[in-house]
Amino acid sequence: MSDQRGEVTSAINCFYDITARKHAENQLADALATEREVSEFREMFIGMLGHDLRTPLASINLAAAMLLKRGRLDELDTKTVNRIINSDQRMTAMITQLLDLTRARLGGGLPLERAPMDLDALIRRVVDEFDAAVQMKIDGDLTGMWDEGRLSEVISNLVGNAIQYATRGTAVIVSARADRTQVIVEVCNQGDPIPADMLPFIFEPFRRARQREKSAAGNLGLGLYIARQIVLSHGGTLEGSSADGTTTFVMRIPQRPVTGLHATS
Repeated sequence: MSDQRGEVTSAINCFYDITARKHAENQLADALATEREVSEFREMFIGMLGHDLRTPLASINLAAAMLLKRGRLDELDTKTVNRIINSDQRMTAMITQLLDLTRARLGGGLPLERAPMDLDALIRRVVDEFDAAVQMKIDGDLTGMWDEGRLSEVISNLVGNAIQYATRGTAVIVSARADRTQVIVEVCNQGDPIPADMLPFIFEPFRRARQREKSAAGNLGLGLYIARQIVLSHGGTLEGSSADGTTTFVMRIPQRPVTGLHATS
């Protein structure tokens, strides 16, 4: 307080007990650390389990293939063995997705094996594997240093989804062009749009553009997540848009490795 001349005659000291706040902050920090440890353990467990399951599945596939090769099965037994092989392949694909999920979440990106390749040839090969109406528009030099197997996963996923959800009688359009030091690939289809409330989440793991639809192939909802991780590991981007009956996915990928990215296995 001050007197009439403005001189300080007294003062009030205020003290705040922050013990409770510090205790709450410490509790929150401990909870976050525990949650992070549990999350990392869960993902490591998924990775180890997936790795261990691949060996018996490979043995099942080999044994079934040998039975078919011998040619001693009747028609019913042949169908049964083929069913075993198909189921084995679906399970193997799901396990591979889980392993990729673990690598992406814990390893800071997917490992790549880069080599000179032509994306034009890869796109044409992937499209040929689908028995569907697909129009291709290819322009420019589409060569680069990429992981061919990984990019094949991306293109196959995008084209397969576009075909699956296209309106009957309409063609899926796949276009690719060179743009300075990068290549741009667009996959477009006509059909029911992805719901607006789902669009922001389609690249998240275990999410599907249409949540109520069960995958006939037994997919886990990791396809777009892994596709984007592959593109990100190449230093590129993968985006999706959907409106007015048209859904488009756009991949932009540099033709040469970007410094600092995880580029080798």
